[in-house]
Amino acid sequence: MSNNNYKEAKEVIKTLSENKFYCECPCGCGEEILLKDANLFYLDDFPPEAEEIYKEMLEELKRQRLELREAEKNMSQKSQLGAESVNIGLILERIAPAFKTFPFEHNDCRSLFDPIDYVIFEGLNKKGVVSKIIFTDIKTGNAKLNKTQKEIKSLIQNKKVDFKVY
Repeated sequence: MSNNNYKEAKEVIKTLSENKFYCECPCGCGEEILLKDANLFYLDDFPPEAEEIYKEMLEELKRQRLELREAEKNMSQKSQLGAESVNIGLILERIAPAFKTFPFEHNDCRSLFDPIDYVIFEGLNKKGVVSKIIFTDIKTGNAKLNKTQKEIKSLIQNKKVDFKVY
């Protein structure tokens, strides 16, 4: 700021503050305010009351920036963790039939992986006769069926399943 501008601004503020000039309240209530009570200032040449408010606002801005940086860092970590979880889930659904805790005979399983993971022909391997056909999808963590999988589940529950020979 040039010294001349500063002097002119200070002179205008002094004139407004020393005389009986009024303005309308900026909050829209229509009340008139005497400008000498308004603590006018030029640029960052604050009166003491405004200086304190300015410092408080700067501290609040610093705090908000720090919170924002922390939130960005957490989002990045959550995003990476989410991607890792999805990848682990994809691997687990492919090897699930090999686990002892898998509730179906692994040789009865036929993998699709998309839109559902397996069609299980229960009894095929040990008895040579299919006693039941089970459509299954493996989920880990808090994963839920997607829209297509929910539609498939609904079709099966409503017995809208067919067999065609081509």
